[in-house]
Amino acid sequence: MSSEFVDWSLAERVATTMAGPTPEPIGSERPFGPQAVAGAFEAALPRVAAYTGLVPETPIPVGESIDRAAWARAGITNLRDLSAELEKKINAGLSLPGPLNGVVRAVAGRAAGAEAGAAVGLMARRVLGQFDISLGESQRMPRLFLVETNLEATHRELGGHAAVFLEWIVLHETTHALQFGGVPWLRDHIASTLRELIESSSNGIDGARLGALARRLVTSDPRETVRKLLRGEAARMLAGPEQAALLDRLQAVMAVIEGYAEHTMDRAAPGREADLAELRARLDERRQSRAGLGVAIARLLGLEMKMQQYRLGKAFCDGVVEKAGLDCLNLVWSSAEAMPTADELESPAAWIERVGTLARA
Repeated sequence: MSSEFVDWSLAERVATTMAGPTPEPIGSERPFGPQAVAGAFEAALPRVAAYTGLVPETPIPVGESIDRAAWARAGITNLRDLSAELEKKINAGLSLPGPLNGVVRAVAGRAAGAEAGAAVGLMARRVLGQFDISLGESQRMPRLFLVETNLEATHRELGGHAAVFLEWIVLHETTHALQFGGVPWLRDHIASTLRELIESSSNGIDGARLGALARRLVTSDPRETVRKLLRGEAARMLAGPEQAALLDRLQAVMAVIEGYAEHTMDRAAPGREADLAELRARLDERRQSRAGLGVAIARLLGLEMKMQQYRLGKAFCDGVVEKAGLDCLNLVWSSAEAMPTADELESPAAWIERVGTLARA
């Protein structure tokens, strides 16, 4: 029997449908097309490397311009990788008598697949770009891409020169590529924390309890299972509050990763300060002005935490650089122990004091 619980084939079909058709580019020039994007990434790499001092130990992927459907397929692949261990736990515990077992598994799996596909499809209509790296067991090669249609729509909303906007977004994603390419322990640290989260969440839960939990989840409302998975609440579903420390650690790391990229995209283009400051103000206003359905969707997908990561992470990185300089901030990449705690994210001075003690030890 397959260890998978979700109908991932259905999830991909729903995701690509929800992502919507890719409109034909307007005009002969494509400011966010393959040629422009590849050139922008090529130009951004030395700038980001010079500012951050991060040196990749492996080649950085060539930047790609893709459509929404391609991002949706990549998103489903990511979600499938990240969900693998949780699926095994739930699927192993789900056992009902006779033919009912197969029926419940099939119905629940399709419902979960449809929900996951809809969530990823909606994300595909908004996300601008991504450094795509596997955090599961998959050994697929990393990718670096931007979503052309979404860049066009966001640029129309924010205004300004297309080339400057592209340069700015590319600086952010290139920073992510250098973070994972230049910090050897980072990917494994995040992946191992995710594994620990799933494994420790089921410690002490016997088969009967796990089976009862799985049946309650999938026979009442399987869509809620996927919602909680997408919001990062899997551990809290399967265990008690003792998992909070692991979640806090993971979220703090992600806040630093995002905040560092936000900081760098504002600093790594000398001579563009005025243009980028204006873009930053417009983007921050756009993020804050989401309301109604947009907020509801963001909460469903876990994007509210993403926005919080941007805000907390950038404020932390800006604060450390202002107080102690970039060399001090780069100590976050020295080891997992040097990463800020959830409390330190809101107190850069406390983190500076602690890592200074670590550095002198």
